[in-house]
Amino acid sequence: MSDPHWKILAPLWSALLLGQAACFSEAASLKPLQWQKVPGGGPRGSVLGLGSPGAFDERANFTTHAFKDGSTYALYYGGSDAGGSCAGINGTHWRIGLARSTDGLNFTRVPGSGTGGAVLDLGSAGHFDDYLTYRPYVLKDDTVYRMWYNGSTHPFNCPTGQLALNRRIGYAESPDGVAWTRKYDGAAPDGSVLPLGKTGAFDAQQVAYVWVIKDTADYKMYYSANDANNFWRVGLATSTDARTWTKWPGKLANGAILDLGPAGAFDVACAYQPSVVKENDSLYRMWYRGCQAPGPFGGPSRGAFGYAESNDGRTWVKVPQQGPLGEALLVGAAGQFDSGGLTTPSVFLDGNTWNLYYAGFDTTGQYLSGLARAARP
Repeated sequence: MSDPHWKILAPLWSALLLGQAACFSEAASLKPLQWQKVPGGGPRGSVLGLGSPGAFDERANFTTHAFKDGSTYALYYGGSDAGGSCAGINGTHWRIGLARSTDGLNFTRVPGSGTGGAVLDLGSAGHFDDYLTYRPYVLKDDTVYRMWYNGSTHPFNCPTGQLALNRRIGYAESPDGVAWTRKYDGAAPDGSVLPLGKTGAFDAQQVAYVWVIKDTADYKMYYSANDANNFWRVGLATSTDARTWTKWPGKLANGAILDLGPAGAFDVACAYQPSVVKENDSLYRMWYRGCQAPGPFGGPSRGAFGYAESNDGRTWVKVPQQGPLGEALLVGAAGQFDSGGLTTPSVFLDGNTWNLYYAGFDTTGQYLSGLARAARP
C-alpha cells in the first residue's frame, strides 16, 4: 500500500481483527476495497442533476438507494421542491423519485403519478409523512417491490433551529417499482413500522434510514435512530414476513448494534445510515455514515463513510479503512458536488464490481447524487 495513512492504520486494523478472530475467522484475509469516484452524467461529478422547473426534485436530490434490477440500474431518491419559507432545502417538501440507467452513470427519470413526477407523494394531511416523504429503501422480493421510507410532519430545520424530530418509518408496495400503495398498518403510531424505544434508549427520539435484507428464513432491518441528545446510531429488527418487526437488542449504547466512535474519531458525532451486504454465510459488510462533529443545532453534520464487518449480521466490528481517520470514502475536492459532506451510502455487488451510490453536498448546501466503484478482490 502506498498511502501513508494506511501504514499508520494497518497495525490497528490487524490488531482489531486478531482480537476478533474467534468470531471473524475469515476477516483477517480481507483487504480494504479501493474505492474510486466515477464522474457521472450530472453536474460537477454527480450522476443525477436537478429536476426541471416545477418538478418535485427541482431544488435537490439525496437520500439515495440504488440496486441492479435485471439489466437496469434503479436509483430511488428523495427530491426537494422549491417551496418552503427557509433557505436551501430546510423548509421544502421532499418526495420520492426513480431514475434508471443501462450503464449506472447516465440516468433517465421515470415519471411518476405524484406531484411533480414523484413516484411516491406526500402522505395525506394528518399522517406522519404529510410534510416529508423521502429516504426510500426498495427491496425487490420475488414479484413484489417493497419500500421503506422516512416520513415527518415537520420540515428539516425551519425556522432555523427547529428540527424535524418526529421522523418515522413508513412502508409501501408496488407490482412494478413505479406505482406504489402505502400501507398504514404497521404496529407503531399512525401505522408506521417501528415504535420508538423507551426513555433512555438509543432510539427514544426517532427511527429512520432503513436498510433491509432477506436473509434465509427471516428479514433483517438495519435502522437508524437517535436518542434524546440527537446522536444517531444503528439498531436491528427482524421479521419473518417483512411486515411485523421485532427489535433485537444490541449490546452497545442502550440497545444499538453500531455505536459512536471514541474521541477524535471520524464517527464520534454520528454512526448511522447503514448499507449492508451479505457477501457469504459468514461475512456481512456494512458501510455507514460517520460525523466528526455535531451540527450547529444538534444532530449530525458534514460526514464521511465508515466500514464494519460481522459474521452473523448482529454483532459488528468497525474495521479502519484507508482514510486519514479510517474512513472508507471521503468528501470530494473543492468544486465537486460532494465537497461539503457525504450521506446515505447505498452499496451492492454487480459481478466483480462493487458499486457505492450516495448523496453528496457542497459547501453551499446543494445536494446531488454520486457514485464510487471498487473491484472485488
